[in-house]
Amino acid sequence: MLDKLPYCVALKPLAFFRPSEAVDEHDVHRLAAAIREAGSWTTPIPIEKGTGIIMDGNHRARAAALLGLRYVPCVLLDYRDPRVSVTHWQTGEPFCVDSIRRRILQDRGLLPYKTTRHRFAPVLPATEIQLSVLHGGA
Repeated sequence: MLDKLPYCVALKPLAFFRPSEAVDEHDVHRLAAAIREAGSWTTPIPIEKGTGIIMDGNHRARAAALLGLRYVPCVLLDYRDPRVSVTHWQTGEPFCVDSIRRRILQDRGLLPYKTTRHRFAPVLPATEIQLSVLHGGA
């Protein structure tokens, strides 16, 4: 029954997003170019709704910043949501989400690149929002 619950997709200011992991800058630039060429945003970034912590999509958030976007589509979630699971990228073992919050919110640091793997069941929805809307144009 839980897999039938719809996801909440919203436009949030990019300033609300809190990066959680280091990124590969080369990949960020390549992604920004692909998004610019497409002219629309198709993959909302899943974030923890209360804190703005990026669950998955740190590269996309950095690409949004490079593109000068003010708003970004996101899926509002909570780490207690049964549709969300978090594992270590390397081992596949469960990851302590409290350590994510502690690192980001208290220590004001980032996890190393490819530390966590977030899975969402069912799959997150897609969007198609023109970049002009995300720049803050009316």
